[in-house]
Parts: sequence; structure tokens; C-alpha cells
Amino acid sequence: MSLDREMEAFRRALPALLQDSRKRGQYAIVHGDQVEGVEPTVDATMRRGYQLFNLDPFMVKRVEEEEPVYFNPDVVPCQS
Repeated sequence: MSLDREMEAFRRALPALLQDSRKRGQYAIVHGDQVEGVEPTVDATMRRGYQLFNLDPFMVKRVEEEEPVYFNPDVVPCQS
């Protein structure tokens, strides 16, 4: 399962989402080529996504200017 279409749709919509201060910090639900809505919490966004799309893939992304980068020093490369 690839969410490339959803990532591109979110990138296209992000500038407009950021212009609305009420949407900053909230969570967008993205399905296919469309941002389908914004909810205040991850849980609310996930519930709405399953209501709208059932088991069809969708993506949830936080509306923010810069996506945080998480680093865990305890993760090591796979030794296979």
C-alpha cells in the first residue's frame, strides 16, 4: 500500500491549510487526491476516516509548517 497520492495532495493543500489559523495544529484526513477535512485530534480524525472510507486507505497528517523529525539513538541497522 502506497500513500504517495495522499502525500502529494497534502503537500499541495498545506499552504492553504496553514493560512487558516484555526486549522494549525489540527489533523487533516487525506484520501486519494483530496484533503477531506480537518479534525482537532488524531482520534477524531481516525474515527472520521473510518466512517468515510471504511477499510479504504487514507492518511492523517498534522497541519504544521515543519514536520518534526524523531531520532532514536537506540535503533540500529538490521543485520540480516
